[in-house]
Amino acid sequence: MKQLKKKTTKPSASVGAKKGSFKEGLGRFWSRTYNLLFHEDIYYRIGGYLIFGLLLFLVTWAFFTFVIKKPNLLMDSFLVEKFFKPVMVKTIGPWGADTFGETWKVFGKELNVNKVFTTWGNVAILTFKFFLNHLVFVLLFIFGLNLFKVSRWNLGAVYFAFYTILWGIVVGTTSQSYPVGDNAVFGPLILFARFGLWNWFSYLLLVVSSAHFSWWAAPKWTEWGWEKQRQFWPIKFTPDQKELFIYGLLFLLASCFAEARVFVHYNPMI
Repeated sequence: MKQLKKKTTKPSASVGAKKGSFKEGLGRFWSRTYNLLFHEDIYYRIGGYLIFGLLLFLVTWAFFTFVIKKPNLLMDSFLVEKFFKPVMVKTIGPWGADTFGETWKVFGKELNVNKVFTTWGNVAILTFKFFLNHLVFVLLFIFGLNLFKVSRWNLGAVYFAFYTILWGIVVGTTSQSYPVGDNAVFGPLILFARFGLWNWFSYLLLVVSSAHFSWWAAPKWTEWGWEKQRQFWPIKFTPDQKELFIYGLLFLLASCFAEARVFVHYNPMI
């Protein structure tokens, strides 16, 4: 009698097919996402920058949080230090009390004018200082570098990638100048979400909305044969570009306001 032989399954083929399909799917995802960076529609481009930017930030943050583990590594960097040193103004509270009286009654509640002016007056002053500080970098490294283009890349976009990596290092090494709480892993991320994320997003909008600033362009990274693309002035905007440009500045102002709130909260005077 013939012995019946059990048919053995060949898992290797199915596993290999699954691995192949996963790699193919991942490749298609990266290809489509990469193409979004250069899409004709400016809003699709924002999606591409968001995906690549957030992934780059998270990878950098994870690497410096769990592998490098060097606290305060970038404490003296331009992301943390400011050109215009943030200092609380002590005289604005007493000036408000002398000018408008010691107390205000608003909706049946009595407010201390000295405290109100000390808090919100300093928030307004610091918001203006932080905005000017960021404006220096925006003018030089976003608008200035976007005047030059190599292949398909504006140099402002290259700076934005560098800026994203720096934010990942600052958060991953707890280099912020504000307290992050007891959780050394998620505390810095929460602090980053309070103002840094919006600051980063405003830079993204400004990079994308000013990509058409290209004045001189080179065909390849290895062949810097620069050719003039347009006259330096005037710079024209499409309605979508103008809208994103304005939103970028507004997000930048909002992020400065949020950071000013954080600074005043951790440096109370009353």
